[in-house]
Amino acid sequence: MAGLKDGDNYKDGEFLKSPTLLKLICLAVGVGGLILFFGLRLAMPEKAGAMGYSWLFAVVFFLSLSIGGMFWTLLHHASNSGWGTVIRRLMENLGVMVLVCLVLGLPLLVPQLGFRDALWEWFPKRAAALEVAAEKAEEGKAAYVAEHNASLEKVTGELEKAKADFAAIDSPSPGHRAHFERSIGSLEAKVEELSSAEVTEEKAVKKLKDKFFLKEEALLYVKRAYLNENAWYLRFWCYFIALVGIAYTLKRWSVRQDSDPDPKWFRWMRRWSCGFLPFFATAWTFLVFDWLMALDYAWFSTMWGVYLFAGCALNSMGLLVIMVTVLRKAGYLKNVVTLEHYHLMGKLMHAFVIFWAYIAFSQYFLIWYANITEETKFYLTRNTEFWNTFTIMCLVVGHFFIPFVILLVRKVKMMPVVLSAIAVWNLLMHFCDIYWIIIPERGPSLSAAAGADIQMTIPGAWLFDLLAFISVAGIFGYFLLRQLGSASLFPCRDPRLDESLNVVN
Repeated sequence: MAGLKDGDNYKDGEFLKSPTLLKLICLAVGVGGLILFFGLRLAMPEKAGAMGYSWLFAVVFFLSLSIGGMFWTLLHHASNSGWGTVIRRLMENLGVMVLVCLVLGLPLLVPQLGFRDALWEWFPKRAAALEVAAEKAEEGKAAYVAEHNASLEKVTGELEKAKADFAAIDSPSPGHRAHFERSIGSLEAKVEELSSAEVTEEKAVKKLKDKFFLKEEALLYVKRAYLNENAWYLRFWCYFIALVGIAYTLKRWSVRQDSDPDPKWFRWMRRWSCGFLPFFATAWTFLVFDWLMALDYAWFSTMWGVYLFAGCALNSMGLLVIMVTVLRKAGYLKNVVTLEHYHLMGKLMHAFVIFWAYIAFSQYFLIWYANITEETKFYLTRNTEFWNTFTIMCLVVGHFFIPFVILLVRKVKMMPVVLSAIAVWNLLMHFCDIYWIIIPERGPSLSAAAGADIQMTIPGAWLFDLLAFISVAGIFGYFLLRQLGSASLFPCRDPRLDESLNVVN
């Protein structure tokens, strides 16, 4: 057993010396871009809709990487994995960036900025439909009450007549008696129903409002329990609390263990991660339902949450590979991260390249095969004009075939620089994937809302996309660097450190 590394020799950890210049550059780029972006928003209010799509794209891209870091942290603990202990702190640092990303997403929730209603059309459409329904209900409430009272009076008269007719028959036959009894019973039930449902003008307005809402926007009426403003905001804050709470709880316990060797921290992380996983999965799934799938409230896919999750897991692992390589080049983690760790991370990247492609194709195949209009329009939009070429080149060839073929080679996964280059490529394709999900909705939605001819793109809007991405990237980079320097770069007193230091696969 000679030559094995002993975790006790690494109990003091390894700390990143703050790269002050790099942090200042990131902060300057992020804050400067933020000021410029929202300054342009105020200067060009007519561009608010296009800029909303740009900001959503940038926030979701970096949020997906943070969510991936959370997933790997939770999976590491829940499966009692030992190999990844030396890179787990990087996962945790990436995971806690969810707070920064969700805070950056808050402008999307503010109606006054003009982003929310341009992105999620159901907000203005629902408000307009409810306004029309309320007006019509006010106009028709008196007639509705009068109609109800007339119906009650009519049914009451029919009941009295039926009773009188029955009483006028001296010796009715059994069949005749049964007929009258059924008729009278039915009329009595109807009278009781109409009498118990006392209709005031207030109740009439409520009933008529639902009726006219159904006529104005049938789909929004059917989905009103989910797609309503109060529920939407409540869900967002639930996602916020769940995701931020999970990330910071696990990071805090992990850092506490660096100075306190009590095994309770290890046990808590394992046990609670198993319980956190369902909340994590639910929060992410419904967040992408509310933010991405609801860009077209008439479209739906039961595979949507899994599709977005696959991209998160794949590309957060790619970012971890890049971070490890950069840190090793800077002189950190050289004694704890080996080529075996790269090999394992490479295999996980390869697995999720395949998983992402499987989910993407399954979603496409099932929707296209069913050929239901409200489902296929998602792909019809993305198969129109240049988006068709974009789909084939970036998603089919770039996102799947190229990394799949390269990562088949075992030696590649043992070459840090080459594996990092593939990770960069995957991140570029993830950029294209998120762009493909969000941006094709912009042209048709905004042009239709303006009453103009349908356009597939908004000329010049790509400049807003680039500015938003650079702004969020700068802020994300600044806070990530701060997190990296906040504690040891690896959990230096984790009970599984020996296993990770000496991992062989």
